[in-house]
Amino acid sequence: MLQRVQNQRFKEFIYRSEVLLRFFSRRRGFWLRYLLCWVIGCVTLSTDEINSYDQRFQLRGDQKVSSDIVMITIKQSDISNIYDARTNSLGNINEATDITDSFFWDKKTWTGLLTRLLKQNPKSIGVVLYFGDNIGAVYMTPDERKLFDDPRITWASTTNNLERVLTPVFANRDKNNLGNNELRRDEDGIVRRVFPSRDDTPHLVEKITGKHFPTTLAGLPINFRGSSRVFAQYSLSEILYDELPANTFTNKIILIGAETSSAPVYSTPVGTLSRTEIMAHITDTVLGNKWIKRLGFLWYAAGFMVLMWLAVFIITTYPQSVALFFIIWIATLLAALSAWVFDSFYFWSPAFSPFVLLAATWTIFIGYQATKIEKQNFALQQEQQYLAELEQLKNNFVSLISHDLKTPIAKIQAIVDRLMTQHQDNELGQDLKSLRSFSDELNRYIQSILKVLRVESRDFKINTDVADINEVIEEALQQLRPLARERGIQVHTSLEPMFSLEFDSTLIKEVVINLVENAIKYSPAGGSIEVVSHEVDEYVHVLVKDTGEGIKPEDLDKVWGKFTRGSDQDLKTKGTGLGLYLVKYFIELHGGKVTMESKLGHGTTVTFTLPLESENNYSDSVGV
Repeated sequence: MLQRVQNQRFKEFIYRSEVLLRFFSRRRGFWLRYLLCWVIGCVTLSTDEINSYDQRFQLRGDQKVSSDIVMITIKQSDISNIYDARTNSLGNINEATDITDSFFWDKKTWTGLLTRLLKQNPKSIGVVLYFGDNIGAVYMTPDERKLFDDPRITWASTTNNLERVLTPVFANRDKNNLGNNELRRDEDGIVRRVFPSRDDTPHLVEKITGKHFPTTLAGLPINFRGSSRVFAQYSLSEILYDELPANTFTNKIILIGAETSSAPVYSTPVGTLSRTEIMAHITDTVLGNKWIKRLGFLWYAAGFMVLMWLAVFIITTYPQSVALFFIIWIATLLAALSAWVFDSFYFWSPAFSPFVLLAATWTIFIGYQATKIEKQNFALQQEQQYLAELEQLKNNFVSLISHDLKTPIAKIQAIVDRLMTQHQDNELGQDLKSLRSFSDELNRYIQSILKVLRVESRDFKINTDVADINEVIEEALQQLRPLARERGIQVHTSLEPMFSLEFDSTLIKEVVINLVENAIKYSPAGGSIEVVSHEVDEYVHVLVKDTGEGIKPEDLDKVWGKFTRGSDQDLKTKGTGLGLYLVKYFIELHGGKVTMESKLGHGTTVTFTLPLESENNYSDSVGV
């Protein structure tokens, strides 16, 4: 039993797999285009971060930064007056990453600077300059040693080209007042990320902020808040000459660096910055936890699949102009949303690659839609040609049968007429009269079919001439009065005298005959029919009113169809259901209208109108 169930499940799995394969095989052109667009988006995504990542910082401009960060910049002019008096050892200068740092060392100057800063009780002080073997041996008194060993001061250590850690001369015994000031460039020479220290010494920013980087495994994107102008900066001379308020540095994080034309500068997404300025940006990022976050490549690739599905749905559902509007709107919305999320939540999402993806999807699938429509048009043309041939075959068949029936019917009628003259009073004469009536009815059916075939032919045209509508009505009534007398129905007319107008008298006479004949057919014995003509505004109105049973409201719209009759007339009276169809067709060819009003038990009124002024485009509206 278990084996049977497993076999059944396996067969079901195989069947579903085959159905899925057939589905994708039938639409492989669609899915190949879909895959091509997705690959284009993913390839663009791989370079999008490098190309557009920097532009995000440039476009958003300067942002608000933490007010707790203060920069002190020592200029070359501040230290040049004591240049000759300071002690400098160049023995190990090749091991320093920045050989100009030693230029800014002067014990007296730094003693005065640190003393004034510590008096204001700052939160921490980070010395970005490296003072190690490059400044030689430094002799300090116990008070000076205590000052330089203050736990609030962090001295920069660095790493040389041989990955050797260089320790500053002010490191204490436990070396817990050191912070690595290393900055690493990406392959294109731009500093975008900060890397955790590769040794036991923490990063300088970690020391002065008291916070650790979120990870020690990879580089962290720095949230550059703008140019160097976003941070408060003070010069050495302003501090040494007490030109600043007493609480300027209270509870602040101070970064001390140097500014000189020979000092190295780093290319960043916001332009060239000094080491101190980059450290300030890193510090602001750590304090506000403003690290730039981004998802993995697979998440963005999956998002592209969803975005493509939406774009393809729009392109294949809406007209081309509407689809283009939606695609542009989506691309604009994504760009705006990406910028807003980056500025507000420090989350990087691609903007350029989705634009490329949407553009590629639009281009490729518009071509796909054009090819699909072309195939549909070709199939439609083939179908139209087939239907035209089928319609022509039907018309030829009906016409042939109808014409072939007319000859034997005419012969039958001739024989019946001859026999009727010989047997007028006996029972056979009555049967011959019935046979003559049936043959007339069959002849009318055939004539109705031939009329429909003729008016539905593509080369049918109306032949207009100037005539009196009342004369045409009288001729039609003259032809039908014997039938009305036979059924005991009175025909009354109220024809308003009017000028002649231009119309096809043959077709209009056929219209009047069909309407009056219908009125006679559906009126009871002893009933009456009224035919009225009058002129209103720019139209001639002709009414045919009977006293028959009327038509159900639900049948009023159906009776104008081909081979359609009232639902309750099929067994009461005989007819082809073509009369009213021809009436509506002929009147509309003349630019007129036909309406019907009926109420059960109160009769039916059919009205048609003809324009007084002939339209020259009658023939343009002809054809089916």
